[in-house]
Amino acid sequence: MKIEVLGNEKTVIAFLLAGIGGSVVGSREDVLRIVEESKDVNVFLVVDEYYPYGYDKDLPILIRIPGRR
Repeated sequence: MKIEVLGNEKTVIAFLLAGIGGSVVGSREDVLRIVEESKDVNVFLVVDEYYPYGYDKDLPILIRIPGRR
């Protein structure tokens, strides 16, 4: 199972140091685009400010995580 994080630069860097890859995003539309284009990732950790509410697909799984404010 592959996991990636989507969020701001500091969050992505922190997860990279822990061994989890990711992408820096700037909007909810960026998140949806990355999720739809990615075929090998099963779980995305998404910073709450970019979490696409209303996402209703079973896979990949999106998990909302707190961000820095």
